[in-house]
Amino acid sequence: MTARDGDYTRAVQSELRVRCIHLLTKEAFLGLPAEHEREFEADEPIWWCDKTHAPLGPDGSEACRASCHGKDRACYEGPFRL
Repeated sequence: MTARDGDYTRAVQSELRVRCIHLLTKEAFLGLPAEHEREFEADEPIWWCDKTHAPLGPDGSEACRASCHGKDRACYEGPFRL
């Protein structure tokens, strides 16, 4: 295991705390890599919105990691908190 592998896992976990729950990618169905595993192979995954089943969200903006992570979008739904 390298420090880079652990850093990647922590970065993904951190991102999932703020990403819209409706933003999906095929990588989401693979689960997080363990600290000893390599990060996902795709350079840039294909994203889609689970509400629209399209690469655009309900507000007509692109569904992607860079834009589906904050309350500045009317359609944003954050992860459920207990």
